[in-house]
Amino acid sequence: MARILTNVDVKIVNRTRANGNPFAELLHTWVEDGQQRNALSRVPWPVDDTPHNRAFQIAAFKTRQARA
Repeated sequence: MARILTNVDVKIVNRTRANGNPFAELLHTWVEDGQQRNALSRVPWPVDDTPHNRAFQIAAFKTRQARA
């Protein structure tokens, strides 16, 4: 059965590790079966918080969730 995800959004926050290396946290939020869900992922490089990058990350998230 396919998962139905609505109100999918992502918040992109760039951070710096204690050793000075940059990374980005991606906070995904969505509604599934009427319940609010959250997922936090990290990538080892900075990601600019632009509409294009948010749209790309949302599309990638939906693709990953469709496979699950």
